Amino acid sequence: MYVFRHQKATATYVLILTNIFVFLIMLAFGREKIIPYLGVIPKYLIEDGDIITLITSMFIHADFIHLFFNMWALFIFGRDVEIVFGKTRYLMLYFISGIVGGIAYAYYGYYISSSPYSRLIPAVGASGAIFGLMASFAVLFPNRPLAMFVYFIPIVAPAYVVIAIIALIQTILAFLFPFSSIAYTAHIGGFVAGYIVGKYYKSRLQRWYFYGFE
Repeated sequence: MYVFRHQKATATYVLILTNIFVFLIMLAFGREKIIPYLGVIPKYLIEDGDIITLITSMFIHADFIHLFFNMWALFIFGRDVEIVFGKTRYLMLYFISGIVGGIAYAYYGYYISSSPYSRLIPAVGASGAIFGLMASFAVLFPNRPLAMFVYFIPIVAPAYVVIAIIALIQTILAFLFPFSSIAYTAHIGGFVAGYIVGKYYKSRLQRWYFYGFE
């Protein structure tokens, strides 16, 4: 059981609304004009120190489907994590995971990828931060049942199993499809950061009995 720090997941809802608002702004100005300036581009981050894109890229999404699935995952996993950690720790977790995910993508694209174009391909989206939240959710609620779909067949398993499988799949895909349009390396980086931060925060939480938390 954990201390019940907040009754409402305000920060989660603000993040969702902010992402939606920025997406609408992007549509108004044109995706092709926004993404190259606000996305994480390995060459510019590493050579020019364009670190601000590590933040701006987290609020830019390529299309509606990209936005929808990230915001749905943020809604599912973010609320309980925020309620336990509190807003400040929760936002720290969110942004650290997203930033580490962006750095992982940039360093992979700049130093490891064999594609001559990988240094110039921008990465956008909140996925690195989302995977960090998922990792912390598994740390906090390892036995909470979650459902995952395998060929449209729902399978229910403990959170740590479902989330570990998702992380493993992302790692495998990163090796199998290094030039995919999906930034798997950012997912992995965010997940690792979220796990470490989640474990650290959890070790500092005061235990208490409260219904609904394991």
